Amino acid sequence: MKPRYVETYCDFRWEPSLEALGWTSDGKVNLCRTIIDRHRDSGRAALRWFGKDGGARDCTFAELSDETGRFANLLHARGVRKGDRVAGFMPRVPETLVVMLGTWKAGAVYVPIFTGFGPDAIGFRVEHSRAKVLCTHSEYRARVPERLTGDPAVVTVARDALPSALGSRAPRESFVGDIDFAAAVAGQPSRFDPVPCRRDEPAVLLYTSGSTGPPKGVKIATNFVLAILPYIRYGVDLREDDVFWPTGDPGWGYGLVCYMVALAMGATVVSHEAAPSPELVLERLRDLRVTNLATTPTLLRGVMALGDERVRRDPVRIRCASSCGEPLNAEVVDFFRRVWGVTVMDQYGSSEFGLPIGNFNALDMEVKPGSMGLPLPGCRMAVVDDDGREVAPDIVGHIGMQPSAVGYYSLGYWDDSERTRDLDRGGWMTIGDLARRDRDGYFWFEGRADDVIKSAGYRIGPFEVESAILRHPDVAEAAVVGKPDTLRGQIVKAFIVLKPGREARPGRVEEIVDVVRSRVGHHQYPREIEFVEQLPKTETGKIQRFRLRSG
Repeated sequence: MKPRYVETYCDFRWEPSLEALGWTSDGKVNLCRTIIDRHRDSGRAALRWFGKDGGARDCTFAELSDETGRFANLLHARGVRKGDRVAGFMPRVPETLVVMLGTWKAGAVYVPIFTGFGPDAIGFRVEHSRAKVLCTHSEYRARVPERLTGDPAVVTVARDALPSALGSRAPRESFVGDIDFAAAVAGQPSRFDPVPCRRDEPAVLLYTSGSTGPPKGVKIATNFVLAILPYIRYGVDLREDDVFWPTGDPGWGYGLVCYMVALAMGATVVSHEAAPSPELVLERLRDLRVTNLATTPTLLRGVMALGDERVRRDPVRIRCASSCGEPLNAEVVDFFRRVWGVTVMDQYGSSEFGLPIGNFNALDMEVKPGSMGLPLPGCRMAVVDDDGREVAPDIVGHIGMQPSAVGYYSLGYWDDSERTRDLDRGGWMTIGDLARRDRDGYFWFEGRADDVIKSAGYRIGPFEVESAILRHPDVAEAAVVGKPDTLRGQIVKAFIVLKPGREARPGRVEEIVDVVRSRVGHHQYPREIEFVEQLPKTETGKIQRFRLRSG
């Protein structure tokens, strides 16, 4: 029988999580030692990797321990010391884990750069972080700017670059001035004494875009493994015998914490180099007999769009499914309850907060489809007004967190004290996300502060309208924004992607309007609807409403 949520939340203590990581309340730690080295004698695979060209590779904890030691020695030979930054412009390959973990073994700070970025975005992150080393991959190397301020060393990885048991040398394209990853690490010893770090020192600079200004580098604390451990236990309900597939990228928010905390618990992580399509997801869930899935609403909606018959065709063994990255519509929850017999648990997180709110697979709690859920044990969360005062139930306000003195996640913004100060509202950390909280304490996402639509005096959150639109059987995806209007200030405009084979026939607009009117009210229905081939999204699948507003 699952433990009850209320008792778990009220009785929560951080001491068992500290003990599980081998940490003390005040001692220094090293993330690579915690995540990899202490499991090296387990004999277990840390990573089951599948390449986009059909290749596959298993990496044990012992192998990763040796390779991270070699990479840490390489960094040290290049003058990298504790607190220095190492950037990674890397795809989902085993070498990425070696670079990340080897950086932490050396006491340095890892700066992930998404492979979807172009030269300007890459250059900004490398230069703003003042990275001493940039690690990249031969397939993406051409996108790195020719000149970077600070002249960081560039280490280039080629496919199958790892020496010894993890891979073999392969022909590679030559980049003048680059350090060849395989040759460089092969010349280093595997032994490296992990550099001890305080838990309140940064381990990651994760750049996140704001509503205004350039991207901000969120300083994620070395303590992040402790902060996320309750989420992996209660939210994901990860067990030793699970086949665990986090579909995200290990160099970014949700993927990073799922990979690293699962490994810290001694679990094996499934990783696919190619970004998974809905069809690939169904195939791999079947073939690998995945039991625990951590993914995104975008991917789940893509699977749902294939239809009941197609999804039922491939039998799955999913025991637990978690979703994070953007709100999960109630229609998606209902679909997978029907076809898989599994409740996909919606969970809320951010670069600054970690994963403090959710519906928890391991706990006995009511799931309200469409709701973000309840505060994670160990986290104090509220909905507050502009002055940091908690608001009454069902009033829209800022999602606020009171950071834990023990289980803290982020440390503010890199080189930006003003933006860091702006996070505080009367003792609550806020980041511009809006929600309301119902009388049972459940949080309901209402959008970003700059996405909220004000029409004729009403404050309308886009998520509620989008959820209603998705109830129409022919709609695959929807995004709503506020459009300037001389009479109402703003009206609701919807951009809609129809399911394959559906057409924008006469009468469809009226049908969608009627669905919204009937589901959420007359004042919230879209007064304009535009059918589009696709919605603009970030590389992590989040809808870019600002592009719809400006277009």
